Amino acid sequence: MRAWTAERRGGAAAALALTLAAAISRRARRREASARRRAALLADAGELLDRSDPIGELDALARIAVPELADLSVIDLREDDRLRLAAVAAADPVLARRLRELRGELSTEVAHPAAVALRTGEPQLIARLRDEDLRRWAPNEAYLRLMRETGYRSAIVVPLTARGESVGALGWVRLRGSPPYREGDVELAREFARRAGLAVDHARLFGALTETEAELRAVVGALAEAVTVQGPDGEIVYANRAAAELLGLPDERTLIARGTARAWEGFDVRDARGDSVEPARLPGRQALAGVPAPEPLLLRVTERATGEVKWRLVKASPVLGADGRPRLAVNVIEDVTEAHRSELKQRFLAQATKLLSSSLDTAVTLEKVAWAAVPELADWCAVDMPDARGRLRRVATADVEQRRRGLDRLVVGGGAGGGELPVGPPHVLATGRSELYHHIDDALLRAAARDSAQLDALRRVGALSALVVPLVAGDRIIGTITLGTTRDSGRRLNETDLELAEELARRAGVAIENARVHGERVQIATTLQEALLPPRLPEIPGVSIAARFRAAGEASHVGGDFYDVFAVPGGWMAIIGDVTGKGAPAAAVTALARHTMRTAAQYEPSPARVLARLNEAILEAERSQLCTAACVRLAPVLGGRLQVTVACAGHPAPLLVRGSGEVVAVESAGTLLGAFARGAWDDTLLPLEAGDSLVLYTDGVTDTGGEHERFGAERLEALLAAAAGSDADALAARIDGALRDFQSGDQRDDMALLVLQASGGAAGAASEAALLGEARS
Repeated sequence: MRAWTAERRGGAAAALALTLAAAISRRARRREASARRRAALLADAGELLDRSDPIGELDALARIAVPELADLSVIDLREDDRLRLAAVAAADPVLARRLRELRGELSTEVAHPAAVALRTGEPQLIARLRDEDLRRWAPNEAYLRLMRETGYRSAIVVPLTARGESVGALGWVRLRGSPPYREGDVELAREFARRAGLAVDHARLFGALTETEAELRAVVGALAEAVTVQGPDGEIVYANRAAAELLGLPDERTLIARGTARAWEGFDVRDARGDSVEPARLPGRQALAGVPAPEPLLLRVTERATGEVKWRLVKASPVLGADGRPRLAVNVIEDVTEAHRSELKQRFLAQATKLLSSSLDTAVTLEKVAWAAVPELADWCAVDMPDARGRLRRVATADVEQRRRGLDRLVVGGGAGGGELPVGPPHVLATGRSELYHHIDDALLRAAARDSAQLDALRRVGALSALVVPLVAGDRIIGTITLGTTRDSGRRLNETDLELAEELARRAGVAIENARVHGERVQIATTLQEALLPPRLPEIPGVSIAARFRAAGEASHVGGDFYDVFAVPGGWMAIIGDVTGKGAPAAAVTALARHTMRTAAQYEPSPARVLARLNEAILEAERSQLCTAACVRLAPVLGGRLQVTVACAGHPAPLLVRGSGEVVAVESAGTLLGAFARGAWDDTLLPLEAGDSLVLYTDGVTDTGGEHERFGAERLEALLAAAAGSDADALAARIDGALRDFQSGDQRDDMALLVLQASGGAAGAASEAALLGEARS
């Protein structure tokens, strides 16, 4: 019996053990399943919060907790000092709807668990909800009845935080029939709340970004300047209304749909120089290519339909991504037409004036008149002036397309006389009134052409518009200027261009007249200068002569340096001098000096006496100019030698160059001419042997300026010593070449040089009789 009882007890214990093991296993499996479900719920919540609009998913987040974690899930968000119901989910949809209807906003200062969790930042666990709790927390009687009817049993409320700030509360409620919440459930609620807080933070940032973007779009859309944004591929991803209007399009969407390649369709786009603009040159493309601060680009935009020209300034800035590479390019396109036209007018006229005044050559000035207007004002320009018979001739042209300059009949009405044609240069030459043709058709070309050949040439030009203005100098119309545009550029000339062309013509007329007057003055000065110098050097038996002369300064001014060689009784006289100043007064004294010395030398054998007579003549003439001079008398002596007599009046001493290379200054000091009524001049005698040279020069030789110093007397004497033995012309050429090589900058003073060399030898002896004969005659 005992054995049976023990056996029975052992079997019961084993059965109990098996039952307990099974129960433990079931609980473990339930816990594992519950943990997996909770992990899955958290994963679902994380996936939900990764979406682009997390604030719109708060209801879905609340539903994730139902019914696994709660019978009722509520999310409140803080707005200032209130809590607003943001999301609610319940196993019973009617309960969720009624709760939304009855639960109003809560103050953050009340005793409601959501407000307490928000204030304290601590989770609130109410394991068992009592009726007194419901009465204390209910915002109204209707909501209290709903909680009682529904059977609120247990609750957890945890704060929602974002960036360390309490932004709301998450509440879970279990109803009658569900197990109450325990401490272990709080951590799960915290994890949900943490993820919900991230959702709220993202939603706030997203909302702020959306609001900012909307404000930015409104601001950019209201800007007067055109704004476009290009993506990495260069395509337009945004444009404001001003950009669409600037490009002649109805709205921004049309511009974006058209794309970058066709954005400027209907316009001829060139830079300020008139060159076509490749896409790579646009600032937006450069910004996308990595240029940190692209240079603004000024565009000349011509609407093809109307020919109207506008000026646009395009600026761009890159928008960099996180990797530092350009992601976007923001373009701002300004309409600077009026400002640029005003600036263009001032700059154009200033540049034109500078250009026209840069030359006093008439032909060069005419060419510059033509180029002053191309390409700023027009595509081509022609200048017509009447010839001696009054027939218009083209004297200058300029063209952006060089090939058109070869059309010898480009000029409208070229070759016709004033008034012979009803339009164009002949008509403007006759009337003095400008003409503007916005549109050139075949009828106008027929009226402007003199014959069929010229009509064909005009058609080949392809002119789209043109204007003709008179070229005026003083009160005379001296020609016309024609400006034209072609179909290639598409731009048309207007009244503003006509005003500029008329001002250009006025300034050009002054420049041309100045060039003409200057040309006449140069011709007069050249003629006068030549008259003040001997036309050619005489041939003196036994003497070689060479001379060099270079005037300094403007060609229209007569220089004051002079020289001369002429026969006198018993020999020859050579003179060289320098009158102070330039122009007509200096020329008058120069002429007086040459005439006086030539006359005085016929009866005064002494060079010193000749200088005295010249001093008297200058003082009697009451000239303010002073004069220096050297006077040399050459007389033959037996043996083929020359007897030389030298007198100087404030002039550099002549240099005697011996055949051996010795250089000696012939000192013969004397008073400056025209300075005093009484002066002292002395004669110095010396023989000139065969091969010897006497070099007379003005101070322009020694005063020639180099980079750091003057040429100077020492350098001149060294040069002559090295050149001893050369004939007269070679010696003069050697000096002149050395001066040119030494000179730095413009020549500052006139330079005159006279070389007298005794021929020597048999030739000198044989020529003695001839020399005496010449002297007697």
